[in-house]
This record gives sequence, C-alpha cells and structure tokens, in this order.
Amino acid sequence: MAQAWIVRAGRDDNYDALALDKDLIAVGWAAAGDLTDAGDPHAIKARVRAAYPDVERRAMENYAIQLIAFRSRMAEGDIVLFLRATSPDVAIGRVVGPYQYRTDLPSGIRHVRAVQWSRTDIPRTSVEREVLALPSLTTVYRINQAESLARLERLLGAAVPVSTVPEQPAVTDLDHDDVPFTSLKRNLNYARSLATAGQHLAQLKVGAFEVSDVFRAAWVQSVAALDHWVRQEIRARMLKLVAQPSLPKPRGFAAFQISLGLIEEVQLGKKTWVQALDQQLRDQGHLVYQNPDKIRDGFALVHDVKGFWDRVAKVLTQQGGDGVSFTGKEVQEQLKQIVQRRHKIAHEYDDDPDTPGGKRPIDGAETTRTIDYIEQVAAAILDVLQSAEQAAA
Repeated sequence: MAQAWIVRAGRDDNYDALALDKDLIAVGWAAAGDLTDAGDPHAIKARVRAAYPDVERRAMENYAIQLIAFRSRMAEGDIVLFLRATSPDVAIGRVVGPYQYRTDLPSGIRHVRAVQWSRTDIPRTSVEREVLALPSLTTVYRINQAESLARLERLLGAAVPVSTVPEQPAVTDLDHDDVPFTSLKRNLNYARSLATAGQHLAQLKVGAFEVSDVFRAAWVQSVAALDHWVRQEIRARMLKLVAQPSLPKPRGFAAFQISLGLIEEVQLGKKTWVQALDQQLRDQGHLVYQNPDKIRDGFALVHDVKGFWDRVAKVLTQQGGDGVSFTGKEVQEQLKQIVQRRHKIAHEYDDDPDTPGGKRPIDGAETTRTIDYIEQVAAAILDVLQSAEQAAA
C-alpha cells in the first residue's frame, strides 16, 4: 500500500521552481554524500556523524532519521505533499523514481527523488490536519493516518478546485501535549488560508477591492499569532513552576511581582498560589510580545537561558540541513522587520513613501515566507526552552 509524505521546501527561494519544473523533490544534508550504496540505516548514520562532527547529537540524529526515510523508506508510488516556500499553496504528486544523488543541480541540492506532480494549487487548509502533525523544524515526515491517505488519494486525482474552507482538524496527541504551540500552528494556518485566498483572487483579477490587502491581513494575523503564543507559553510554564514547589526557579520567576491584593486572597484562603499567579498574568494581558527584546525578557520569567537569541539561531541553523546559517543578531533583525511591517500595515495603511497615495508592494510569496519564518522561530524557541529544562532537571 502506498505511503504518504510531507516534504518541506528548502530555504533557497529557487527551490520551489526547481522542484516543480524538474519534477523532483529534494532534501539538504548534501555533506553526507552519495547514499546510493548506503541502504543500511547504520551506514547512513555513520555517514551523517562523519559529515557533521560539530552538530549537536540530537540534531545529527534528526538528520539521519530524515535521510533514512528519504533514501530507504520513501518508495515509488508514494504520495508527496510539498510545502512550498514561495506560495501558500501545496503541491501534490507521486514518487516515480528511486533515490538519486545528483551533482547537476544547484549547490546544496543533492538527495533527490523523481516526482510526477499532479497539482500545485492545493490550499493548505485542505490538508490542515496533516500539516498540523508536521513538526515545525522537520523536513521529511511520514503521514500515518489511514483516513489521511484515502483523502490524499482523492486530492491527487481531483480535477476540480479544492475548497479553501478549513476542515476541523482531528484531535491528536499533539493537541494535549503542547496546547500553546498547537494553537500557534492553527492560527498561522489561518493566516496561510488568507494568503491562499489572496493569491487565488489575484489570479481571478478581482477589481472590486485591492487584493493585496488580503496579504496584509495575513501578515498582521501571523504576528498576532506569535504574540498570543508567547503569552500563552509563558503563562503555562509559570503556572507549572508555581504548582510544583520542588522545581528549580529561574531568577526572573523569583523576581516576578504580584499584587498585595492577590497575596491577601491567598492568605485568606480565597485563592491558591496557582490561581493568584494566573490572575496576575491575566491582569497583565496588555503586554505585547512582538519585539525580540520583549520576547527574550518574557521567557526569562520561566528559564535562565543565556544567549537566548544565539541559541535560537543555532537551532534554526542546525535543524535546517540546507546550509543556511543564522546568527542571533540576524534572527532578531528579521523578526524586527516583520513586526515593523505589521505596524505600518496596522497604523500607517502600509503607505509607500516613494509612491504618493500608494502602498508598499506585497504578494503571496513574501507573506508565505513570513508566516513560515515565524513558525520556525517559535519552534526553535520551544526547542531552546525544552533543552534548558532538561539540563536543569
């Protein structure tokens, strides 16, 4: 029986066109070399260890797991969902060739499978339950649910436009394991659905309103999703710390201020400490977590992480596997630019100073890259926090 896979596009803007024009799917980790004769998982792991000696063990193991899946477990006849980097739409096709190591493609693209693409315009909302299950820093992921396989087979043969109305995602373990991040992914998928709608309206040449405003709405939604996630993540972790007195407390948590009124309610037995802290955090709901400094300071309440943004950048660099590297300063600067654009859209009508009466240009590709970047930065932050938590245990 055919399997189904999700493959995330590389961060090179040329990757999308290359994959669709040349009928292929590819992954990074080119330094691992030709794996044609390395069918055994142990051999692939050994190649990866030798190729990436400076990468943390956990990241190296992730490289190997994904290369094993791409090299040995993906098979001809399998379905592939391709999450494009320059479009909110998803491509769907079928694997039609064995693993290849190609040196005729641009640098960094070596591990390849031939694919016959059937459609390149599937809205992400139509595959939302599958995309929600995909870890945000993972490139290759196998879809396990039988109902998803059947539905993807139908999408593969669909000859009519697919509805852009989001389906209600199935409840999975992910919903219970990490509610704040699952909520973030759903909110970002909503932003992607707006970008999809904008792209399709642009193709229809709708003239009743300015279609680019749909992309602006998606941009604002994605920044709001980040802000909301940071607040919810901090709240969940602070409540966990106060509910478990035996856990070590970060300096920021110990210095957190709570109102005398709430302290009095605790002393009178009207509230528990957990309820009092929750109330204090809700009373501070006006705080905005968009600026990188504010995000760093917010998470300092729940973890003593030194070099916060440098560590986030390291995760983004190592998990990508495509040779694209980041510094902490670069991550902060790109996030600042995204947030500043959001402010211009929300408060200045996205006015273009070089074009009197006009707006700054925006399109689906730029919006999609922004949404994807926010998701991956948030996932990297979560990885840093979890690593710090494990180290402190």
